[in-house]
Amino acid sequence: MNEFDDEFKKIYVFKASGQCTLPKKIFESPKWEIRELQLKKQELNKVKSSLSKYNLKVWRKHTANRDRAGFVMTHLSENIRPELLTQAWCKFYEILSQFPVVPLCAISQHKLVSLHLCEAPGAFVCALNHYLTLNYPGLEWSWKASTLNPNYEGNSLSQMIPDDRFIKHTISKWNFGADFSGDITKFYNHEDFVLFFRKNNIKVSLVTADGSVDCMNNPGEQERQVERLHFCETMTALSVLQKGGAFVLKIFTIFEDTTINLLFLLNCLFEKVSVFKPCCSKGGNSEVYVVSTNFKGSICLQNLWHKFSVVYRDENLFSSHSMFFQNEIPHHFLEEILTCADLFMKKQIMTILDNIHHFENRTRENLHFTKSFIANMYMKKYELKPIPDDNKIVPNVNVLEDWSVNSARKKKGFIKLNLESYSGHSNLSNIFHMVTGKQISTVQNTRFTYADDLKNLSKIVHRTSERSELYQTILKVIGDENIVINYKDFHSLPFHEFHRRFFQRVYCSLNQDKNLIFLNIPLVTHFIVGLFYILFFMFDEVYFGNCIIVLKGPKLEAKEKILDIFFSIKCKYEMLAKNNVKSEFVSDILQVVTPSSFCVSLMNNIWNYNRRLFCLDQLFLRKFSHTKLNT
Repeated sequence: MNEFDDEFKKIYVFKASGQCTLPKKIFESPKWEIRELQLKKQELNKVKSSLSKYNLKVWRKHTANRDRAGFVMTHLSENIRPELLTQAWCKFYEILSQFPVVPLCAISQHKLVSLHLCEAPGAFVCALNHYLTLNYPGLEWSWKASTLNPNYEGNSLSQMIPDDRFIKHTISKWNFGADFSGDITKFYNHEDFVLFFRKNNIKVSLVTADGSVDCMNNPGEQERQVERLHFCETMTALSVLQKGGAFVLKIFTIFEDTTINLLFLLNCLFEKVSVFKPCCSKGGNSEVYVVSTNFKGSICLQNLWHKFSVVYRDENLFSSHSMFFQNEIPHHFLEEILTCADLFMKKQIMTILDNIHHFENRTRENLHFTKSFIANMYMKKYELKPIPDDNKIVPNVNVLEDWSVNSARKKKGFIKLNLESYSGHSNLSNIFHMVTGKQISTVQNTRFTYADDLKNLSKIVHRTSERSELYQTILKVIGDENIVINYKDFHSLPFHEFHRRFFQRVYCSLNQDKNLIFLNIPLVTHFIVGLFYILFFMFDEVYFGNCIIVLKGPKLEAKEKILDIFFSIKCKYEMLAKNNVKSEFVSDILQVVTPSSFCVSLMNNIWNYNRRLFCLDQLFLRKFSHTKLNT
């Protein structure tokens, strides 16, 4: 044993696991708190608040340099080359190696089914695949995952991980719920998950939940801000988990009644519950993982499910009541909670104070040996080896090097789209795929331009008009047989209404066999981009210009197929209008083309078009206004 062993042994195991009795009354108690824990919370927040005087960027660089596990990812990248290597990959591989979260029930059945909640970008899945390949090569494994959908423009960018590079290659494995948002806190999405597993008689033996929310505005209340998410993750896990299964849940501090109650619930339902701080989890943050193994079965909750579902639906009931009465939680368990909370709080404070000391005193402590030793120890302790590319989930593809914002090259003037790079209109049926979900009134995020550009949506209306010199230049080249569609006719509408009316305008134009000219149309949603993608197959030439898209030369041989597709979209709109009367949310068409169909060249052209569209520098605009259309 050496001085670095403790980095891998930050664990608290509840002695009460499996021996607690579940109370018969839930969510009938007024909110309560434990004074000793509130004092610990104040102590921790006092230390954390002292960091506010430091520049955040400089402080983060300093703490990253002092992270004793800072070389683990480098060693793994150089020697193991894992699929989708991230900090989350490293943390979950530790959990897999230290705890029996691949349960005996799965091993004995030679089949493991796992569900991964709040999973973006997908590192837990990839870590599990690597672990199973090395340790259980004969085990049949299938998985499902959910997360806040990075391809749903109604999700706030600050609340999700907007990385779909792995998701788009494994899209059939992801369930984004009834409304396509992936928001597990909505009860109808929870029901959608549960129904899928029950309808298909699938027994889940491992559930992970790695969720969090942005707490930057109120870091001292992080635990309160994530408590409902943790409740919803747990309820979903308990609804699908088979007897003997395991559940891994990320939480933060253990000061509030909600976390105490949740831990007590897990101790009643699982034979063993541990709280673990992985070596690769930065010591200055509050995150820990609750690892619960050997589930007793959902029959233990049989009489409580109805009340749980009521609370799941009612945020006010959840926030105004505690799950259990304090006097129904055994005193010895509360003593364990105090010990556990104190253990991880002191470790966090010690790390923060150490970082402050070295920051204030500008010390240059050489941690190279420590970092190297811990990285080597990680590799040796968990017996890590590379796996063949064929055993990876997305074989022979480095998803981290997939298309990104930085790959889009800015090009000036009109860009002619190379239609030969597409599969051709004969294969349109392969890419046409309608997806419905909760309607989007305001675009909160986008895959097609920088997030900050969305703030300027209302300002692009008058960028280019039919009186502009650029527009007149285009007419001289392509003639007068054109239909013009301008965003100014839609800009005051909610985005879902813009979608519908824009579609109707285009649909009515297709029978006229004319060129189409689009002015100032923001290509910021999958629906709009998908419509254009379909339209491209109906024209001989497509040009992206400064705030203008030109579709020239209608192809009569493609017309019938395109009209059939647009008619099916029209019918879907009509059907949704009837069904929305009964729905828990207002449904809309969100996608008409599978996102994985968007090739790199198309994405680059869309990015360049949107960047010019949203650039409010008029000199930049004039620079392109005299550029002639290439013919």
